[in-house]
Amino acid sequence: MKDVFQNLNRIDGGVVLDAATGRGEFIHLLKQYLRSYTQIIGVDYSEKSVDYAQKLFPENNVEIYRMNLEKLPFEDGHFDTVCTSNSLHHFENLDIVLTEMMRVLKPEGTFILTEMYADGKQSQPQLTHVKMHHWVAKVDSLSGIYHDSTFTKEALIQIAKGLKLKQMKIEEFYPEVDDPKDYKTSAGLIKNCQDTIRRLEQLGDYPELILEGKELIARINDIGFASASRILIIGYK
Repeated sequence: MKDVFQNLNRIDGGVVLDAATGRGEFIHLLKQYLRSYTQIIGVDYSEKSVDYAQKLFPENNVEIYRMNLEKLPFEDGHFDTVCTSNSLHHFENLDIVLTEMMRVLKPEGTFILTEMYADGKQSQPQLTHVKMHHWVAKVDSLSGIYHDSTFTKEALIQIAKGLKLKQMKIEEFYPEVDDPKDYKTSAGLIKNCQDTIRRLEQLGDYPELILEGKELIARINDIGFASASRILIIGYK
């Protein structure tokens, strides 16, 4: 399958903002694929994620900070490139976050978005990912953590169009998996499900959600797991 991130090879990133950087996964891709960059700044609201990511990037031109994405402390047009990866469903006030990202992006700057989606042609192992994400989102919501369900592909395209990006390029892809029932991966996912069930039991009486978690464990054993299909959108302010 075509490596869609080769599209980043044409981009001189300059000063880059990775919004909702999490544990820094997308920064690894930016470092690998961007034609060039001067500095990458990753920001996230989670103190735990920021602490983890800071240890991964000791180099001087990669910096990780804890910030509120709804009130970024940067001047207008500070960044040459802004991006966010697999994070839209975590933004409670999505419009505010995207407005802030566009505000700090300089005119003609590059906007990069990648996100999984729920519909389209998904294999059965990929549907395991979608179902698991929806289930965890429901449990997080009960815990007071904002976590939306997976967007549809068309919803993601409409979100990007709402930013009025120029020369917008859209590509669909999925990370290939050799063995959807790989033991190590399955064991980790099952443990995550078991941990989430224990969270549910502490939250109160939610037998339907507990049953859904147990069914997911059975599905991982029977069908396996593969990352859901994703979309990569690149455009210019």
